[in-house]
Amino acid sequence: MSYNICITFTGVLSTVGYILIAVLCLMFMVVIHELGHYLAGKLLKFKILEFAIGFGPPIFKRTNKKNGEIFTIRPFPLGGSCMFEAEDDNSASPSAFNNQAPWKRLIVLFAGAFFNFLSALIIITLIFTFYGQLLPVVNGVYQEADIYGVLQEGDVIVKVNNKQVNILMMDDLQRAISDIEEEGTFTVLRDKKLVKLAVKRSQVFERDADGNVVYDESNSPKTRYAFGFTSMLAPVKLNFFHGFARSFSYGFYVVWKILWLFGQLFTGGIKFSESAGGPITIISTMSNASKAGFGPLAYVVSLLSANIAIMNLLPFPALDGSRMVFTAIEWIRKKPINKKIEGAIHFGGLIVLFAFAIFADALRFIP
Repeated sequence: MSYNICITFTGVLSTVGYILIAVLCLMFMVVIHELGHYLAGKLLKFKILEFAIGFGPPIFKRTNKKNGEIFTIRPFPLGGSCMFEAEDDNSASPSAFNNQAPWKRLIVLFAGAFFNFLSALIIITLIFTFYGQLLPVVNGVYQEADIYGVLQEGDVIVKVNNKQVNILMMDDLQRAISDIEEEGTFTVLRDKKLVKLAVKRSQVFERDADGNVVYDESNSPKTRYAFGFTSMLAPVKLNFFHGFARSFSYGFYVVWKILWLFGQLFTGGIKFSESAGGPITIISTMSNASKAGFGPLAYVVSLLSANIAIMNLLPFPALDGSRMVFTAIEWIRKKPINKKIEGAIHFGGLIVLFAFAIFADALRFIP
């Protein structure tokens, strides 16, 4: 019995450890976001009052004697803030946030999302270099296909018609290949060198999942119009410069996928309960990824960093995107919107966001 208790206690400690790792990763993304605001504000001479990690009453507090900036750590690790002077109020101080030129405020507001996206690109580059990018590796070419002898087993398909192959979902490769009607090009990684191949569709035997030829009722081989090769997805390590170059296209592909999924959420293409989640869902996802190792965890962090960047730029009240819209309107009309009205709109948006996060997490646990 004591042995069983020991196993249970060890399992609990292990689970708690994975959750702590997930929380630290979430805090890393939040700090990177707020650091973007902070550095842009410092560069443009904004008065910064406090840089806070977490929410709630401060458990650690330190004041910079030179400029009066306060650094705090707070107990609830699901957020943070970079507070500027008179950010939501009117003030006569020339260093106040709302007294700065609109273009400066737009840069500061945009910098948070930009830093999240930049961190995603850096993490993606490191993943591609040390763990590998998930890419299609050719594991069979049909002898009757026109590409037999052109495409070889072990070739890694990195581009289709000069367009980078990025794999996030299982059908991404098929979607990329379907863009070729008759003839096209594959760029493959072969013996660590990039090779460009001319490929075209031809009549090939239809095969089952085991690669066996499928026959019709008259015992004749079924044929179909295809390229005639099979592939499997596998992580392929790239050199640093190749990985860095591919990280940009991959990063923007992730952004496009996020926006596509967001659109599918509202059009009914995917279920809300399967695509949305709050902080509990995010921590759970990262906790599960951390069990698989550092590579999968870093991959999830990169995706979530890109997600945070995009979500923050949406023109929804309380988000940076909404504040940018108000600033742009002020810039155009040469007159600020009443700060009380704007503040009320942002506060209402914040309440909606909290409710959304709670609702999205609750759906995961309600049958």
